[in-house]
Amino acid sequence: MRFATRALGVAVGSAALLAVGLTPAVAEDGHVYVRVLTYPSGGTSGGESDADLNFTAARSVTYNNWTINDTCPGDGYRVIARARALLSNGNYANGTWHEDDGTCESDDWGPYSGRELNTSANIVKAGVQVCVDLGAELKCNTTFRDNPHT
Repeated sequence: MRFATRALGVAVGSAALLAVGLTPAVAEDGHVYVRVLTYPSGGTSGGESDADLNFTAARSVTYNNWTINDTCPGDGYRVIARARALLSNGNYANGTWHEDDGTCESDDWGPYSGRELNTSANIVKAGVQVCVDLGAELKCNTTFRDNPHT
């Protein structure tokens, strides 16, 4: 009887961990969010971008509900973002740059859906790169999700 009670306790505990999501990381489609700040000393100026990723194959990912936002207070710099993927050969594949071409008070770029990134090599992980265009250089940050097909 002790064994049965202990086994039941382990089963219940395991089910509880699964219910709250304390499981090993599993690659899956889903949401990505990334933010970059203009000034490292603080403040909220910069930009952010987010999208829902749908990995359709080992070499293809679709971006849905994708937005880019220039965050306030206004710093006078434009915010750009692009789709970005790490490939199995160690190289990166990049989509076209998109811009929130207004001020921080303007509407976001997007949301856009059905934007695809197709590559000639397997995609290990894909995500969004957002940058503040400082003129002489870009200040960027990137967030990725693993591809469940690779």
